[in-house]
Amino acid sequence: MLRCKPLSDNLGSKILGDIDAIETKDKPNRMARRRLETRAKLLNATLELIVEKGIEKTTMSDITDRADLGRRTFYYHFVSKEEAVIAAVAEVYLKHAIKIAHSIVEVRDPVMVMAMASQAVIASLLKEPVTACLVEYPKLLGEALFKAVGNSAHADMQAGIDSGDFKPALKGEFLDNMIMWSLVGLILKAVERKDDTQTLLKDYAQMFLMILGIESGKAKLLAQEAADMISELAPLN
Repeated sequence: MLRCKPLSDNLGSKILGDIDAIETKDKPNRMARRRLETRAKLLNATLELIVEKGIEKTTMSDITDRADLGRRTFYYHFVSKEEAVIAAVAEVYLKHAIKIAHSIVEVRDPVMVMAMASQAVIASLLKEPVTACLVEYPKLLGEALFKAVGNSAHADMQAGIDSGDFKPALKGEFLDNMIMWSLVGLILKAVERKDDTQTLLKDYAQMFLMILGIESGKAKLLAQEAADMISELAPLN
């Protein structure tokens, strides 16, 4: 899902390639920096408040008060509280995804990359306090997840399809939607069943590989192997 190697020909390069592109751009001017700083204040305030109070009880006034900014400034950056929530959560999730991408950078087999990333990313997100706040808002959770990792997941799946490693029955938007919304379902179930997370993650990785055209028995073995490899990694959080 999120693999990073030098950028032209390795699975999972997109997420770090995008970061490299951003870092090599000219530095923003003073006005642009000020806009970025203001947006960051709003995102931080949103994240803090939804963890403290929950999404329903957090208002735009709460966010602007916490950020010490005006309501007009909020509307310059976001059209609604929901958009701010999605942006704030996506930013947090992207940081987790980048950390996972770095941790599995030496894995060369694209199938194993997907088996590892599909478990490691979700395990990491489940440790994030804001995830539990989104259980009753699966649409917001799905949109934040897609915003954070959707493009890179699609690029990695497509790279595997192009190389012949994956032969899914579904393609394009249908495949993307099935993968992302099944991820949402997994997160909701994992939050509910905290004592059985590892089993759920392995089962999901198996299903994920099967959706991508890997035979059931082989997918089960690969999911277990991926789980064993993840356990040998340095702590991801």
